[in-house]
Amino acid sequence: MSSVVGALFFTVLMVAGFSVLSLALDAQTDIVTTQRMVSDVELKKQQEQFGIAVSTDSSNKLDISVTNFGQNPVEISSFWIINKTLSSQPATRYSVDYNDSFVTGGIPSSILTSQSLYMVPDSYDIKVVSSLGTIEIAELVVGSSGSSINNLRSVLVTDPPDVILGQNVTIGMVVTNTGQLKINDVAPSTISVNPPGTVVGYSGPNLSSVDLIPGESILFLWDYTIDGTADTNVDFSNFATGLDANNNLVQSNVASDQSILRDQANSTSGSDELIVLTQDLLAKPELFIVMPAPFGESGQQGIWGINVVNPVEKDLEVSKIVITATSTRYTGGDEIFTDNNGNACQAQHVDPSLGGTWSCPMPNQLMWKSLVNPVSVPGLSNVPFLALVEPGFIGSSGDFLETVPVDVSVYTTLGQFGKSGYGTSYNEGATTLPNVYLTDVPGSASNTNILSSIDGISSGSTIKLNATLTDFDTNLSHVIQATDSRLIINIPKGWSNPSILNAPGFTMDPIEVFADGSSQIVGVLNSNIASPLDTQTIEFQVTAPTVTSTQLYVMYVLADGISSGDVAIGPLAEIILQVVP
Repeated sequence: MSSVVGALFFTVLMVAGFSVLSLALDAQTDIVTTQRMVSDVELKKQQEQFGIAVSTDSSNKLDISVTNFGQNPVEISSFWIINKTLSSQPATRYSVDYNDSFVTGGIPSSILTSQSLYMVPDSYDIKVVSSLGTIEIAELVVGSSGSSINNLRSVLVTDPPDVILGQNVTIGMVVTNTGQLKINDVAPSTISVNPPGTVVGYSGPNLSSVDLIPGESILFLWDYTIDGTADTNVDFSNFATGLDANNNLVQSNVASDQSILRDQANSTSGSDELIVLTQDLLAKPELFIVMPAPFGESGQQGIWGINVVNPVEKDLEVSKIVITATSTRYTGGDEIFTDNNGNACQAQHVDPSLGGTWSCPMPNQLMWKSLVNPVSVPGLSNVPFLALVEPGFIGSSGDFLETVPVDVSVYTTLGQFGKSGYGTSYNEGATTLPNVYLTDVPGSASNTNILSSIDGISSGSTIKLNATLTDFDTNLSHVIQATDSRLIINIPKGWSNPSILNAPGFTMDPIEVFADGSSQIVGVLNSNIASPLDTQTIEFQVTAPTVTSTQLYVMYVLADGISSGDVAIGPLAEIILQVVP
């Protein structure tokens, strides 16, 4: 009897166990199925990519186009219209007709084919929602004319902001497609100018129309010649239009900027006549250097100096100038501006009438100083501080410093200012000592004929200049080689009609005129510069700009080539030219 009861009890337990196990398996199957469905939905949602374009036609009828960028069809379930201007208006949800809800890949498709919605002029956000929950938003501004201002953004800039009377101002307008779909035939409208009477002539735009993909920008340019009364504000404004995927008009915002008419004397825009710019944040002098490269034959003297330019109308006084040469040898021991016995440098004035004294307070510093009687630099003028200086020595005789950084400092009644970025080289006693400069006597190396600036040039006049390359070294075995050595003259923009008058020591390249109006004269040496104080000069003439106020220009004279021992030469002279009305 007990065996029968035990068998029945075991059977009941087994049936109960199998039932529980079956329920557990069913529950697990449901969980796995649910997870698979959720994963499928999430995967499809991740793969779902679409963009929208919203617009209105001439009667303010709304159109919403959807472009499917994904690989699976997109089902659009609804969209919301939210009035951004009137916050009291409710956000309204609209269902999409089943016949319009499915969008296949690649081609824009309207989801409002089966229904008509007319918009009141205002600013809206349109939110389009797919059946998977993906949301895309586009802004729509409906104007009274029925055109929609959306997905095109314009920025307009005038250059320069200050325009000299009768000269050009460039108008640039950047148009960007900020939407998610391509906009075709994007073109600028006609620029509005106020006051319109200031326009003398114009050209442009540079492009007629372009197609813009999402995120792409285009720059439209115009050149306007304007004239009128000084200090007049001239306003420029414009907008762009295009066509969306359904050929509906798309219009950008109206962008604007302003230029101010100035007469030449008061212009601060950096006109063609002004090469030495005026003060940045305060009145300060500008510094321009004259130096040899390389610098090295002890017992000889090369030209070092600074042109101190006063680019403002207020006079200033100079009490001290320091030129610092920094040795690049890590062990030190180099003394660029002392003689080969470590004594004070041998420096003398090029123009003794300047006053003050030249000295070397430290082995690598060349200083001019006149604390009691500082030198005055009148407004809009220049004073050259030039010296003939004997090289010092370097720690190991015969070594060559390929580069020696050079800095300059000036102490004035306006404060202390400096300039860096220059460089020379040093080879003690084994190479040439070349300089470049202007001279009033062709071929001269005399102190009395060396010039680093020309003052009082009459407006519009044609002047003759003599650019000279000299080797101040007296060792006959040290030469500037004719092979690939050249004298270069960079004439500033605004100066015209350069021509060569005489250059017997050079083979002249054709004069090159650059797009900005500047020009360059290059002469290649015909023979070595070898004899003591040997010089070669390019005599040329050039016409000064026409100015209505005193203007200052920088002309760069430099040389390039090879000297004894395969040493590169690179002397520099930053020449100041003052043009007066």
